[in-house]
Amino acid sequence: MGRYEIQGLLGRGGMGAVYKAAMPVTGRIVALKVLKPAEILEDIVGEDALRKMFFKEAATMASINHVNVASILDVGMGDAVTPPHFTMEYFCGNLGVLMGETYEVELESRRLGIEASLHIARGMLHGLDRLHYEGIIHRDVKPFNVMLAEDQGGPGQVKLIDFGLSKLRGEKPAGHKGMVVGSPYYTAPEQESDPESADARSDIYSVGVTLYRMLTGSLPEERGSGKRLCDIHADLDCAWDEFFDEALALEPDKRFQDAMGMIDALNSLEAAWQSQKDATCTVSDLLFEPERHEPEWLPRHESVKVGIKGARAFFDLDELWRPNEYGPGEFKDSGDGTVLDSVSGRVWEKDGSRYPLTWERAHAHVERLNRNGFAGHNDWRLPTVDELTTLFTGRTEPGEFCLESVFDAQKARLWSADTKAFTAAWYADAEMGFVWWQDRTCRFFVRAVCGE
Repeated sequence: MGRYEIQGLLGRGGMGAVYKAAMPVTGRIVALKVLKPAEILEDIVGEDALRKMFFKEAATMASINHVNVASILDVGMGDAVTPPHFTMEYFCGNLGVLMGETYEVELESRRLGIEASLHIARGMLHGLDRLHYEGIIHRDVKPFNVMLAEDQGGPGQVKLIDFGLSKLRGEKPAGHKGMVVGSPYYTAPEQESDPESADARSDIYSVGVTLYRMLTGSLPEERGSGKRLCDIHADLDCAWDEFFDEALALEPDKRFQDAMGMIDALNSLEAAWQSQKDATCTVSDLLFEPERHEPEWLPRHESVKVGIKGARAFFDLDELWRPNEYGPGEFKDSGDGTVLDSVSGRVWEKDGSRYPLTWERAHAHVERLNRNGFAGHNDWRLPTVDELTTLFTGRTEPGEFCLESVFDAQKARLWSADTKAFTAAWYADAEMGFVWWQDRTCRFFVRAVCGE
C-alpha cells in the first residue's frame, strides 16, 4: 500500500485493519494501521467523526514518549488511492497470545506464574501512569492491547497500543449513541454504563482484571460468589484477596486512586511472595508432578511442516497448547557449555544465542556452531517441538514455582525446526510451557541440540 510493502494482516476491528508491512528503503518491519471502518460503525458515527478519531489516536500515541507505550513512526492523511493510515512499532509478542486467550474470552487461559504476571502488570501500570499524567484515559485496556517486545529475555517489555477509544482531559463527549467503548469482561462498570465517566480508576480496574486472569487463568467473575483467591491458588495468601478487593471494587472511590498506588501495593505483595518462595524452596516437597511419557520414549528429531489444524494432535498438546505428557528428561551441566539429557542422549547448547534472532538467523547460529565444532560436535541443529517440550518444567501452575531449569529462564521463547507455512515456524515458550507459531521475521532465542 503506497510506499509500504504489505506482508500480511495482523488484525481487523471496527475502525479498520492492521497490517504487517516493510518500510521503504530500510525494510524495517512496522505495524500499519489503515482506516477502513465497518459499514455499521460508519452509519452510527459518520465518516468525518471516524477520521477525526483515527488521527486523534495517532496524535495521542505520538505525544507520549515512554518505554511502556508503543511509538508512532509515520502518518499518512490519505488520498484518492491510499486510505488514511499510520505506522507503529511492530512487536511479535502479545499478552493475549501469551495467555492463550481467544475471542471466546470466558474460556480458560494459561496461568503465567507470579513473577511474569507482576512484571507485566507493573509495565501496564507504568505506561498508564504516563498517560494519566497527561490527562489521557485509555479506556480499552485488555491483553490483546498489550504488546511484549521480544528483543529481551523473560516475558518481554510491555508496550501499550490501541488508543482509538482513548479520552483526553477536557474533551467534549463524542455523543455517538450505540457506540460501545471498551471490551467486555475488562471494562469497569461505570464505563459500561457511561463511557464518558471513565477516568484513571477505570483503566486501573482493567489492569486488575488482567492480572487476576494472568494468575488464575480465569476471569474474576466468581469473586462475587464468595470464592477467595487464597482458596483457589495454592501459592497466594489472603493478602492478595485484599489487593483485588481494592483493584476490582465496583465503586471507583474504593479502588486504587492512581497507577503508582497500585504499583506500591504490588511491590509489597511481591516482597512477601519472594520471602515465602525462598523459605519454601529450601525443602524438596513439590506439589507438581505432571503426566510423563514412558521412560523409553524419545522425542522426534526430524523436522516437519504441520499446519494449525493438525498441530495440536501432531504435537500431542492440550487445548491451551501445553504438553499432554512431559518428557522424562534428566539434564546435567557438562561443564563445557553443553547440557546432557541422560534419558534421550541429546546434547543441548546451554547458553544458546546471545540475542533473539529471526528464524533464518537462527539457522545461521547453528551453522556457526558446526563450523566452529562447538564443544566437539559438528551435528548441531534446531530442535523439534517434541525436543523443546522436554525442557518444560511447568513452573507457572500452583505449587510448581520451585522447579528450576538448568537453562537460562530469561531465554525462554525458542525457535523450533518445525514449520507451519512458508513464512511461519513453530516456537516453544519453555518458561510458560506452551507451543505456538510466529512469522519467521520475529525474533526468539536459539538453543541448539545434537544427537538422535
